[in-house]
Amino acid sequence: MSNFSGPADIYKELVENVPEDEEWLLGLVAFGVVEEQKIEWMKHHTLNNGGAPTTEEIENWYRQQPEGVLLRAKDTATARLTSYAQDAISAYMTEYENETREGILVEEIRSAKRFWPQFGVNLAGGFASAILFAALLTLFAFFAFNDSSPVDIGAKIGNHKEEVIHD
Repeated sequence: MSNFSGPADIYKELVENVPEDEEWLLGLVAFGVVEEQKIEWMKHHTLNNGGAPTTEEIENWYRQQPEGVLLRAKDTATARLTSYAQDAISAYMTEYENETREGILVEEIRSAKRFWPQFGVNLAGGFASAILFAALLTLFAFFAFNDSSPVDIGAKIGNHKEEVIHD
């Protein structure tokens, strides 16, 4: 059983002598958990004994702490850090989703503002293609309903008379 004489011993065990596979932040939070327990004990002592504990009583409290207090403090610290990390990730994801959603809405609003100019371009393009189609259809109808001989059509266009060559 370790004999702790004060907060420096607890700090040394939890923060300074941290194994390589542990994070010092975990030890620092665990140290805070032990100190929180001490403060709660001091409040309880003050309430029940009519005054704050003396320095000797505080040192005695540290000496009475078993080695298991460090393990419980680490477990509590792990749980608190895990909960904090999950809350932070959840808050970040919620904010990210909101920003994404707002970005999509802003883009939709911007594209709606561009509707009328784009509508005008589409309308002009449709009108031009309709005129082109009508011209091609008229040309096709002209050829279909008139003489189907290209030579006759060429002669009519050029006002030439067709000469028949007899052998």
